[in-house]
Amino acid sequence: MTLLELKTTIQTKALAYMTDTGESLTTFPGSIVDMVLDYAIGECHFPPYFDEDKVATRLNQCSGALAMACIEVYSRVGAEGEKAHSENAISRTFDGAWISTRLHDVLPNYVGVM
Repeated sequence: MTLLELKTTIQTKALAYMTDTGESLTTFPGSIVDMVLDYAIGECHFPPYFDEDKVATRLNQCSGALAMACIEVYSRVGAEGEKAHSENAISRTFDGAWISTRLHDVLPNYVGVM
């Protein structure tokens, strides 16, 4: 699997969820998927010898969680970088300031003891 194929998989899952819940989107923003993938790759600390295919294959195992992270970022439009947001008598509280810390629980982590 390539990173482009992984991006397409995540984008499709995120779009399917959004349309199933009543959101009227025709495509899910690719820039959000790119940002979440970059974040995930950085947080996994993959060994330097991993090529793009190995990285994409490992991240594909948590593609559902990555899609939900994309949806979370999308739903925060207007509240970027905040842990809480209130507008028009509606208050929302978030787990983290950007991407939920729960994502770290499902990402593969390659940090080892030297």
